[in-house]
Amino acid sequence: MIGLVGLNHKTAPVEIREKFVFNEEDIANFIFGLKEENESTEVVVLSTCNRTEIYFNLAKDCDFRNFSYILKKLGEFKSIKKEINPYFYNVGGREAVEHLFNVAAGLDSMVLGENQVLGQVKEAYRISASRKYTGSVLNKLFHKAFEAGKKVRTNTEINKGASSVSYAAVELASKIFSDLGKHPVLLTGAGETGELVLKSLVERGSNKLYITNRTYSRAEKLGKKYSAEPVRFEELKEQLVKCDIVITSTSSPEPLFSFKMLKEVMKVRRHRTIFLIDLSVPRDVDEKVKHLENVFLYDIDDLDEVVAHNYEKRKHEIKKAEKIIKKIIDEFFSWVSTLNLAPIIDSLSDKLDVLTSSGLKNLKSSVTENEFDRMSEFGELIKKKYLGLVIKNLKELSNNGQKPEYINLVNNLFGLSAKKIEE
Repeated sequence: MIGLVGLNHKTAPVEIREKFVFNEEDIANFIFGLKEENESTEVVVLSTCNRTEIYFNLAKDCDFRNFSYILKKLGEFKSIKKEINPYFYNVGGREAVEHLFNVAAGLDSMVLGENQVLGQVKEAYRISASRKYTGSVLNKLFHKAFEAGKKVRTNTEINKGASSVSYAAVELASKIFSDLGKHPVLLTGAGETGELVLKSLVERGSNKLYITNRTYSRAEKLGKKYSAEPVRFEELKEQLVKCDIVITSTSSPEPLFSFKMLKEVMKVRRHRTIFLIDLSVPRDVDEKVKHLENVFLYDIDDLDEVVAHNYEKRKHEIKKAEKIIKKIIDEFFSWVSTLNLAPIIDSLSDKLDVLTSSGLKNLKSSVTENEFDRMSEFGELIKKKYLGLVIKNLKELSNNGQKPEYINLVNNLFGLSAKKIEE
């Protein structure tokens, strides 16, 4: 059964979410530890700035012990001894599948219809699939999630216009300074989020743009694309003196902007107001800097007002999206149900093989070799014909495996060895 354990921006503040962020190496090590306990478990870990979710598939139904075990392993892996249960949710079966499809479609994002999350879901799947940490069920599940994400965006206007945390950050900056063109802006980080920030800033009329990144060539490349001046990372402190707005989005495990750094910067700025918008999880800016005079710090959770406005503009598209998702969920579970048929079909095929071989064995001594070969071919033909007929009727009677009582009936009728399916 498919299960999910996770936390997100709705259940946990950024100071909790940042403790459970995973990079690729973390994900690989965490899943390896889980599979050491149960090799047959399929696992995918999705980790973004707004959520950490663990999707898994077990051969048996999920229960409280499975969810508790994963939470326990998660706490151990992250060396967190405090009570974490209140921040996490856990669901199984159809509810878990629906949640994943909603995530992929951007319905569960902080910014409704967000585009980035579909790529993040694909990356989470790649990390597990490339290491063979997924099997047939999660492989099918995630490809159907990709389908849901694509179809919702293609057939609705859920992501029309601005639909990203990056846009929300620039929207916030424009509320602080009505004319962004008059105020220098520094962007820290040259990843996908950073590029979306630059794009939104340019669209808003910002023309005094600076970008810095640990890898200077990436800052140069992105700066050239959006007419932003690249700044070497070692010059970060000096650049803070010049800029009124700082938007930061990196994957640094430690804060880049310390209390000490900002205190020194503000002294040189003569306490001229500076606004910092921190989109990173873990956070790039030490939260203590907000106690400094004329330093205004916003983190990703402070974008609520902007996000609420965005939601109001798009919420009429939700019902359309949910209808699309429901159809794809039904298709997925129809496929899952056919998995119930495989053992009974294999067992029936084996049974017919035994009967055919036994009958031919008794005849072998009384016929020529040529006659025996022809009889063997005929026996194989009859076996395939009747096996095909039984499979066809079984699929129809059991609604492609969704009515296990018919599968169990065939199992008993033919005296097969397939395991009984719970009704």
